[in-house]
Amino acid sequence: MFTLKRKKIFGSGALNWDIFYRVRDLREFSFLGFSFEPGKEYVFERPIFLELLKVLEKEAELIYQCGGGSSANTIYALSTWGFQTGFVGAVGEDQFGERILKELSQEGVDTTFIRKGGQTSLAIILLDHSKDRTIIVSPGTSETILLELNLRSLPPGFYHLSSLASPEGRSFHQALVEQLEYPFSLDPGEIYSDLGKDFLIPFLQKALLLFITEAELRKAGLTVDGVLDLRVRYLFVKRGQHGALGVMRREVHRSSVFPVKEIVDNTGAGDYFNAGVLAGFSLGLSLEASLELALFSAGLSLRAYGRGGILSKEEFKKFLKRLK
Repeated sequence: MFTLKRKKIFGSGALNWDIFYRVRDLREFSFLGFSFEPGKEYVFERPIFLELLKVLEKEAELIYQCGGGSSANTIYALSTWGFQTGFVGAVGEDQFGERILKELSQEGVDTTFIRKGGQTSLAIILLDHSKDRTIIVSPGTSETILLELNLRSLPPGFYHLSSLASPEGRSFHQALVEQLEYPFSLDPGEIYSDLGKDFLIPFLQKALLLFITEAELRKAGLTVDGVLDLRVRYLFVKRGQHGALGVMRREVHRSSVFPVKEIVDNTGAGDYFNAGVLAGFSLGLSLEASLELALFSAGLSLRAYGRGGILSKEEFKKFLKRLK
């Protein structure tokens, strides 16, 4: 089995500042005549996004703020658990970018390869009392400076990629994957999955691990067998409340979710699932044990908003003892 022992894990993907607001009923809330459908993600231009923020400040309850982005969440969790991590990405030259850098640095993430320029990507996570959720994103302009990054200056290690929203960001990732001689994993999310199989194949021909939901697999026009026919050695299909599949050379492991007492917020649960798998591989655990760790990490993350639900280092170590 492939192992990440002694490898520093670098993330690359969107670096957002996430702002959590609660409204009484998501289905009744509207903004400029626009309604929000639970479970969907929307992209707003920055001026409209800031107008929405003003409305929410008056009409909704601010409940949490933290850094976000799929790969960033995964790396943050791994650093919390004591692994050596770093990040390759971009933030804006604004207060939100400073907050993101400070949060990552305080948790021990190497931010040397995070560039600053333009505006930081922002996301509103809009929830209601029924636990329905929608996400409104304002991508910002910081990703444009990624094309100026000298790819040859990037250090060796294991890379975990998630989507970048802008055309410049996608071009950067395409160039990065073309050059990477190091192993990497990919979580395409909705953004890269919506671009289809032709966009993803160059990634999958080099990726060792793929994290993807059942819906994203369908959107991308991919199948389990089709993915494994490429270079992908380990495929993890996230199935929400039905658990997950871990597939290696047609060997399939199924695992159910861990029961939780209360679901406060499911934002980022899939990212903390990814962290559990990568932590397991870093520790030399089996595919089955890594899958169990991943589902435990994802399940407990539901207990709080954003990164507030991440397993502590002590909880992580305690669960490892149960696995062994």
